[in-house]
Amino acid sequence: MASAIELIEKFQQTFASQYGLTFFLTDEKGEMLTSVEGNNRLCMVMLEQEGLLQEIEGILRNNGRINRSLIYEVGSGVHIMVSPVTDDQGVTCYLWAGVLVEQDAEVQDHLKVQDAVPVLHEEDRQEWLDLIDRMAELASLCLRNEAETPLAGFCIEKFRKYMQEHKDASTEMFSQMTGKGGEVDFMGIAEQTGEDTYTVTKIMGEEAEVLKGRKFLVGEGFLGRAALMEERSYWEDIGHDRRAKFFSPMNTRPEFLFIDVIKMGDGSISVIFGGSLSKKKASPSTTIIMQMASILVESSMLVEGLRHENSQQLSRLTSLVELSGLMASTPDPRRMVLILLDISINLVEGPFSLILIKDDKDGKGKLFTRGTYGGDVNQYVRSVMDRTDQLTRFPESTSSEPHIQVLPDGERVIECPLSYGSDLMGILSVGINEAKEIDMVENTAFLQTLSIIGGVSLQLAGHKDTCVAAEKTEALQLAVAELDSTAYERSKDSAELAAVITTRLHLPENTALPIVRACQLSYYSPAFVKKMFPKRDIGAVMEAGHLIKAHKLLPEDHPHRIAGYIYAICTAEDMEAVKNLVCIDEQAFEVYLSFMRAEHVSEVVFDLPGEPEADDREAIAGAVSSLEDLSPREREVLTLLSKGKNNQEIAETLYISTHTVKNHVTKIFHKLNVSDRVGAISKVYSYLHK
Repeated sequence: MASAIELIEKFQQTFASQYGLTFFLTDEKGEMLTSVEGNNRLCMVMLEQEGLLQEIEGILRNNGRINRSLIYEVGSGVHIMVSPVTDDQGVTCYLWAGVLVEQDAEVQDHLKVQDAVPVLHEEDRQEWLDLIDRMAELASLCLRNEAETPLAGFCIEKFRKYMQEHKDASTEMFSQMTGKGGEVDFMGIAEQTGEDTYTVTKIMGEEAEVLKGRKFLVGEGFLGRAALMEERSYWEDIGHDRRAKFFSPMNTRPEFLFIDVIKMGDGSISVIFGGSLSKKKASPSTTIIMQMASILVESSMLVEGLRHENSQQLSRLTSLVELSGLMASTPDPRRMVLILLDISINLVEGPFSLILIKDDKDGKGKLFTRGTYGGDVNQYVRSVMDRTDQLTRFPESTSSEPHIQVLPDGERVIECPLSYGSDLMGILSVGINEAKEIDMVENTAFLQTLSIIGGVSLQLAGHKDTCVAAEKTEALQLAVAELDSTAYERSKDSAELAAVITTRLHLPENTALPIVRACQLSYYSPAFVKKMFPKRDIGAVMEAGHLIKAHKLLPEDHPHRIAGYIYAICTAEDMEAVKNLVCIDEQAFEVYLSFMRAEHVSEVVFDLPGEPEADDREAIAGAVSSLEDLSPREREVLTLLSKGKNNQEIAETLYISTHTVKNHVTKIFHKLNVSDRVGAISKVYSYLHK
């Protein structure tokens, strides 16, 4: 039978590596009662070399009445946690966990921390205190019940293994608890799935599987009462109690029931429960082990939340490294814009992203959008132009760093200047939904790095894009516009799609660039392209693509097999034609489908000095009149919509109801083959500046 101290050490080992902390237990004078468990390098250095134990002795000597969990600053920006642990004789010990470092670059640089050390965000302070509380409760249970609890049977080693292997540790714990020969017949978790609704998401026990997916309301029955009161409870001899009717789908109702509440990473409360179908009362040892199981399950879920957060940070850092290489290596400014739009909207998970850039060659401005901007995009563009003096300086009252901008319609965006040194290259703007403040800080920091990379890359691309091959490709593509405007638009769309697919597949430049240029030149024959670019792979990619479109099989070792397939799907007439092709590369096909199902990038070109003002009615009306299939009334509505009028303002101007305006707007979207106002306005501006 394991001793209480041995079991406490096992608990310390289990959670030390998961949280990046070092745990140890001392008496009231600071003398060690357990071994030091954990691999927090900074904590170990402070224990061995910098007198942390002496500091702890001083804390206990001067603060002998520590009756709750606390966080102490034991060094400049360095913190350790402590919680009292009381045994059944009333003797108090102290559980220590450290160390945490403040989120302060100056502090971290001063400490020169080489290994990962947990960061103490002010927003997470209570979460860390909850952790040390739970650990102290476990230690107290061990000390109070050493004589009567079969501690060796409590398989903590297996639980730790599951946590380290990123498996479902709570399910393993339930499996142990409900094994044959024990007093517990079932254990489960009910998670909050609505404002007042809970659903059983995990359940173990032979007769209890029928409860999975079963719902209850806050305040309803034994489980609902626990969710309402948010407290642990035991119920004995309840076989005939109506409050146990939740368990009616089982063949037998429980006789005793243990219920506890656990805090999830998102702040919601879940209910953990277990019991016996035959025994009317639990033994003291079973009661203690169920308490331990509850604490361990809560801690394991907290570990999963922190692990997910760390994984997300690592993923973002990895993405930055990849993007840096990708954007620095490609000479295509438009492809970079697509990368910035795609990454930023997926990072923030917002409704839209847009980029305003200027083209030094022709003095034009360009607006690229992805997603759905619910307000007046025209009004927003004008406000950016005013604040940046036509994209020549950083926004008023801001530096070159990202900042939150509240728009006239109340929508919030993160604005990120795309700069190169003191030169403003453009503005990246990302819409944001409601989010935690800590998420906002992290997203803004990531976007700042992304915008710096983007600004530098756009500057480099401005010089690289003058290469002969790029100029020749552009000239040939522009020639198509004079011969066949439809084919020209189709080649532009194909090249855009190729840029997206090759970017998301992380193809190197020497593979991606020939595919994009082949799409730009798809109007011409492969033989002609080969003559024009004899030393490049553009014509060979087109040849391979034409064979694939003709359903000819290419050998697996063909040098342009994948490139030809991407060319084939990018230049196909429609999605049905793509589906009829032999699928040579599953990843490319999936990226194609995801792009086609998502909002396409909308691009608008405009003169920088001349965003439409109030007297531009004739120019906008002229552009609207160029759009076919619209009725006279629909043209009036679209003209006002393009000037930034909302439905109510349009209704008042035309003396019609807002309901009628909505009907007209819906029909306009359908006829223009767009899904929102941004798309409709883009159509108008495309004709306005054609």
